[in-house]
Order: sequence, then structure tokens, then C-alpha cells
Amino acid sequence: MKSLRSLTGLCASSALILAIACGGEETPEVTTPVEAPAPVPATPDTPTLSVADLQANAENVALVPSPVETQKALESAGIETQLSSLIPEHKFDMKSADIDHAALRTGVVLADTLLTIRNSEKDVLLARLEKIRVGMEQLNGGKDIDATLIDMRDRITAVAVSRDELLKEFDELSGAVIPELEFNGNKRIVPLIQAGSWLEGANLVAKAVTGLEEVSVADTLLKQPDVVTYFIGYVTGEGAEKAPEAVTMRLEQSLNTLKELAEKEGALNRDDVATVVKVTDEVLALL
Repeated sequence: MKSLRSLTGLCASSALILAIACGGEETPEVTTPVEAPAPVPATPDTPTLSVADLQANAENVALVPSPVETQKALESAGIETQLSSLIPEHKFDMKSADIDHAALRTGVVLADTLLTIRNSEKDVLLARLEKIRVGMEQLNGGKDIDATLIDMRDRITAVAVSRDELLKEFDELSGAVIPELEFNGNKRIVPLIQAGSWLEGANLVAKAVTGLEEVSVADTLLKQPDVVTYFIGYVTGEGAEKAPEAVTMRLEQSLNTLKELAEKEGALNRDDVATVVKVTDEVLALL
């Protein structure tokens, strides 16, 4: 919700480096040193995304707020523990899916894992991890990613890793490791994985928010107009050649509805959140 980062899945961060070149060898004037003020720690914010950034870095950018940031927002709203009960039983056949569906479904399972990792039963967590492994194999993710997932599986089985540590590891996996995978040169796989994560994250968060007296947390987690714009461009562009016209039309209609809500002035209300649930349910049903 990338976030889902962020659904999750998972967000890319950037740093500005200023290089200052000095010339000349004159002896500097001796001055009394002045103690520099102590640096003020930066307050972490949910990163904002622009369409230009998404298009320029489509293969390497996380399209949703970081799962860690999403977890903080969910905790502050008191709804983190509710997400596990909201996840439906996805009857995905990860092995027989075509590449596009495999990518989307893998993204959905990634979001399920990331957003419930602190509260999931061990068996449920291991089952989701195995689905991600199968999805990555179907997508030709490579031996390194499989070895990483096996290592996670073994440590979870042995209860040799804390859930907070797992959250950080999965955050890095979805936001940094997976976007760097080559997938045999298939450039559309990463955006589709991220799309699946974002849709599932938005759906789960909207369902959880529906039960709150105050739904203002939805603004932070669901108002991502540039993310929606990016996926609309994908569905009507390159994606249009990969799916039947009836499917792409349904996707475009749903995404346009989400874009209107994301660009709405003022806070989202309960009816808006219900609309997010409805349209994301419709899209996820296509998978």
C-alpha cells in the first residue's frame, strides 16, 4: 500500500551530494573556532513520488510508501493487528500463471506478508514465503533471491529472527532487492509486482480504516495520485497489449476512480474509503 512498499511495497530514497572544489594555496587566516550547532535529527516522512521519477526509474523505484512507514501509520491508528483477519484466502496457482499474472500475484502475496509480518502465525508466514519463492521462480528471479528466501524460511522455522528484523528484511527485499533483479530482461515484471503490492495494500488498509471512527489516516496511506497515474499509463500503454481489451478497460475505469479520490481536495471521508475497497476488490478479482 511499497507506500504498500509500500503497499510495500516498499520506498526509494534519494540523497543530494554537494561537492565543493577549493583552489589556491594561500595560508588561511587564523580565526577563533566557533562550535557548530548540534544537528537536528530529521523527522522521517512518507516519501512523495512524482510521475517523472516513476517513469525515469520504473525498474528501480518503489511505488508505494515503505512498509515500515506504513506500519507506523497503522500502529498510530490502532489498526495494525486487524489486517491479518482482513486478508482473503487467495487461491492463486503461482506455478501455472502466465508471467504477467505471476508478477501481480507475487506482489499481492508480498503485501500480505509485509503488512502482517508482526502478527501472522508462523505457519501462515511460511506458507506466504513459499508462494513468493514459487512466484520468483516463475518470473526467473534467479538463484540469489531464492537463496535469500530459503535463508529467511530457515530462520523463521527455527525462531532465530525477530519479527521486527523480518519486517526490515522484507522491506529491503521489496524496495531494493527485487527492483534490481533482471528477470531475464523482462522490464515489465517489476512494475507489475509493485502494482500487485499497491493494490492489495490499498485494499487492506481501506478495509481496516472503514472500522475507525476517524478515517483521516486514509489520507496518508491512500492518497497517491502519481502512483495511480503511473499505472494508468502502464495499463493504457504497454499493458494494453498484454491483456484482453475487456480487462484493460475495467482496470482503467477502476484506476481512474482511484485517481479522482487521490486528487480530491480535503480529507477522504467514509464513502471515499468504501469506494477504494470496492474498486480494488474488483481489480484484485481479475487476478
